[in-house]
Parts: sequence; structure tokens; C-alpha cells
Amino acid sequence: MRILQLHSDYIEYEPVKKEIPSAEDAEKKTNRLEDIVVLFTCVEAGDDEAIAKQAIDEIEEFLKNLKVNRILLYPYAHLSANLAEPDVALDVMKSMEKYSSKLGIETFRAPFGWCKRFTIAVKGHPLAEQSREISSDVSVQSKKWEKKLKPKKEKTLEQKKAVMFRQSKVTDEKLPENDHRVLGQQLGLYSFHDAAPGMPFFHNKGMIIINELLKFWRKEHKKAGYQEVKTPIILHKYLWEISGHWDKFRENMYFTKIDDQDFAVKPMNCPGGILIFKSKVRSYKDLPMRVAELGLVHRHELSGVLSGLFRVRMLTQDDAHIYMTEKHIKDEIIGVIKLTDKIYKTFGLDYHVELSTRPKKSIGTDKQWEAAETSLKEALKLAKIKYKLNPGEGAFYGPKIDFHIKDAMGRAWQCGTIQLDMTMPDKFDLNYVGEDNKPHRVIMIHRTIMGAIERYVGLLVEHFKGAFPVWLAPVQTIVIPVSEKNKKYANSIKAKLEKSEIRVETDLSENTLDYKIREAQMQKVPYMIVVGGKEEKAKAVSVRSRDGEVEHDVALKDFIKQISDEIKKKVIK
Repeated sequence: MRILQLHSDYIEYEPVKKEIPSAEDAEKKTNRLEDIVVLFTCVEAGDDEAIAKQAIDEIEEFLKNLKVNRILLYPYAHLSANLAEPDVALDVMKSMEKYSSKLGIETFRAPFGWCKRFTIAVKGHPLAEQSREISSDVSVQSKKWEKKLKPKKEKTLEQKKAVMFRQSKVTDEKLPENDHRVLGQQLGLYSFHDAAPGMPFFHNKGMIIINELLKFWRKEHKKAGYQEVKTPIILHKYLWEISGHWDKFRENMYFTKIDDQDFAVKPMNCPGGILIFKSKVRSYKDLPMRVAELGLVHRHELSGVLSGLFRVRMLTQDDAHIYMTEKHIKDEIIGVIKLTDKIYKTFGLDYHVELSTRPKKSIGTDKQWEAAETSLKEALKLAKIKYKLNPGEGAFYGPKIDFHIKDAMGRAWQCGTIQLDMTMPDKFDLNYVGEDNKPHRVIMIHRTIMGAIERYVGLLVEHFKGAFPVWLAPVQTIVIPVSEKNKKYANSIKAKLEKSEIRVETDLSENTLDYKIREAQMQKVPYMIVVGGKEEKAKAVSVRSRDGEVEHDVALKDFIKQISDEIKKKVIK
């Protein structure tokens, strides 16, 4: 059995059309459920009542930690190709429903066998999205199915190579032309391979985009007073036990043993960053302390939910943690809001803001929550940011501000977040020495702006339809000689552009001029410099934009100044 588990503010679903003749009876109406854990459930061949109970037992433990007691069982066959027969799958779903209700969990179930339209708002806390695989004991399962299964032959080395070296195809799918999976392949930015499902391979051109993004990110964070750190990818089990991830997030983590001890590949950056804070005694004079990390994390997602750069197993978070006192909260929140706004506007991205306040089940005192929520509201007001209020939808450990970016297809992606945390400082005993020379508990903010860098690249690919502004474009200009006679002049132009730190290529192929220009336009190169006998004689160039605008007899120094200004000012057009 495979389950995609989402802690949601709400889900709305409507049965639209029967998918199989034996579909359950259901009304074609919109159903809405709020503050609920949605279990997108795929019943696989071999699953039975025992598997159903095992799944609910695991879910029950998670619900206790999350302080939620209601679930929606939602049949979702897309998570696996090894499906159970419909009648078996329905029986298993009913067993889950019956057992869950018996345990006292408020249980809902979406109708089986229907195509359904749904809208879901997933909460923004770290445990809101998880995937699970539930299977029974291997020995019991093998005895039960040994008569039905033919023995598998071990793959030969050549067969293994064929699988491992295979590139995941995207062109066979019916995808829009500006889908980042299609454009990424066409422009040679990244690829996906069966050797590492859900873990993108960035090519040189893709890395140029990432490095330009991170150069910009680092510059803005340095100006905003952040210090950058780097923490290990693999950390000891005890750290994850203290943070709570070992119990609450284990199904989504990868593990290894070192010197016979248990370690985990990090799914979050915060525990490692906390160790840096605790590496010495901190004074009130050290606060606020803004610590940023471009942290590589890994999370096990079910194969059925992987989607290009938007849903991956390996991601780089532009994480930051701010350690401060209560009096710093408002100013620090305003600082993060302004930094987020500046970064999004640099790319011309539209976004809206949501403020989520204290839920019914939470930790911390009334005084702490009142101070935290008031600070967030005042910060938004002072920053002149309009926002949607979500009463009672905050994380159990603190209120939060979320930034939702609208993409080129009208979808909203929650990328940036500002979360006040009232648990980690207690779990890790985070203190500073106050003016009274006594220890005081630190207040902690978790925040991201781009979120996952990989997903942010995907958003930008679609936002710009692959036609990146000059400062981000992998190739900023291409020099095209009209004939063989002009190649030497073309190379001299290239050398001068490279000296001015402009990313440039030359097309010295034997193709026609029209073909070369068309290829450059297909690759979304911002500028094409065409040089022939006339340009060479005049020591000038002809400049063609990817939009088709042409300017003749341009002095090279004037073009260099123009393109350099566009790069410096990060012009979007």
C-alpha cells in the first residue's frame, strides 16, 4: 500500500464521473472538510485487512504527534502500477475506515471508483507532507503468494545498465509547450534519469542559472546582515530524536550506518544549524543572529507523486534561522518581508500573503501567542503588505506568514514562509545570556524565500517561457559569421565580449545564416551578433534580438555597454 499523507487546511472534492462499472453510489456534489489529514491511498496487489490495520496504526501515531484526530481516506490509484483488483481495493479501504473509526478517529472516505475533481490547501509546517509505503512481513507475504508469482530472473549486467543509464522521457506526455519539463529538455538545462528517480541532473546551462540565482541570493543576504553556514548532509540518529523527526518524519527519511551507529540523511536543515548556535555561549549582544544555509536535503516521496522539478526527492532549501529576543520579533519579520518582496520583484513574480494564527491544539502560553501574532500583524501593516487571514490555521508550534507565488499557468506555489517556533528552542535548550547575566530562552524564526531552489528554477523556466532575462540566460549572446571569411572576425568579437564577462558562443557551423539565427532563437538566446564583410570593414556588428528586432552598424563598445547595463540592472523584458 502507498499513501500520500497531507495535513490540510481544507480539501474540497466532487465526484464527477464513474470510472468503473462497480463504482460506489455517490452524489455529484462538492464536499468540504477542514483541518484534516488527507490520505491519498493506493491499494496494491497483495494488500489485505492486516495491511489496512497496519496503515491505520501508523497513521494513529502520527495524528497523536500532530494533535489532529480526523482523516479522509481518498482512493488514489496513481501512486503505483501494481494495483489490486477493484473489489479487493474497496474491501481494504472499507477495512481501513472501520478500524480507524473503532480507534476513535473521526473518519471520512471519498467514494471509490469515481473520477473526482478536488482542491486542497496543504499546511506549511515541515510535517504537513509525507509519503508512506506499508507492506506486511516478507516471509508471511512470500508464503501467501509463492504459488501465484513466477520466480524472477536476476537481471544481467547489460540489462541493469540499460535501466540505470536510461533517461526519463517527458516528450511522450501531453504537456503544455511552456511546461518546465519540456523546455528544460529543449534548452539542455537538466534531465531526469532512472538511476536517481526524483533527483534532477543539472547540466552546465542549468548550473549557470542556479549559480546566477545564488550569486544574487548571497549578495542580498549579505546586505541584510545574514551569515552563511554549511552543515553536514548526514547526522546522527540522536539529533533527529531530539528534534522529533525520528518519530514524526521517519517514513520520509533515508538512513545509513557508520561505525555500527544509526545516521540519517537530513530532510531539514534546522537541527544542524542549531548545533552551530549552541557551539558557544551567546550573549544578548550577539542577537539578533541571522544564519542562512543553502542546505541540500533529501526526502523520500512516492514515485507516483514525483513531477519534474516541482516534486523531487533531492532539494536545496534557501533556509535561514533567526535567533532573537522577543523585542526583536517585529523588526526581524519586517526585514524578512522586505527581502522576500525585493527578491520576488526582481523576477517580476506576482504573489499573495497569508497569515495563519493559533490553532485549537497548540503549545506555548497565551502571552507568547498573543505577542507573536501581534508582532506578525504589525510587521505586515508596517510593511504595507495586504494579506489573507487564516484564523486557527497556524502551526501547532507558532503562527506563520506564507508567500504564495502565482505561476505562468495560474497555479499558486507556497515558496516563502516565516514561522515563529516555540518548540525547537525548548527541545535543544537554546539560551542566551541576558543583561542580568542570567540565561534566557531564545526566540527562533524559520524562513525560506525561494523555498526549494530546484522548484524555483522550474517556476522561472515556465514564468519566462525559457526566454530568461539577460542576467540569467545561460548564453547571453551568440556571434554568427555570415561566411567562412568572417570566422576570424567573429572569434575576435567573442574574445572582446568574454573579456567584458559576457557569456558568449560562436556558431561556426556550415549551416545557412537563416538556420543559425533560427537555432539561436529556438535556444532563446537574448542577442545574436551577425558579422559579414560589411560589418568587418566598418569594424561594427549587426545586433538581432530574440524578438526579431535588428540594428545595423552598431559599435561593439556600445553593444557591450548596453548588455552590461541590462545585466547589472537585472532588466526583465
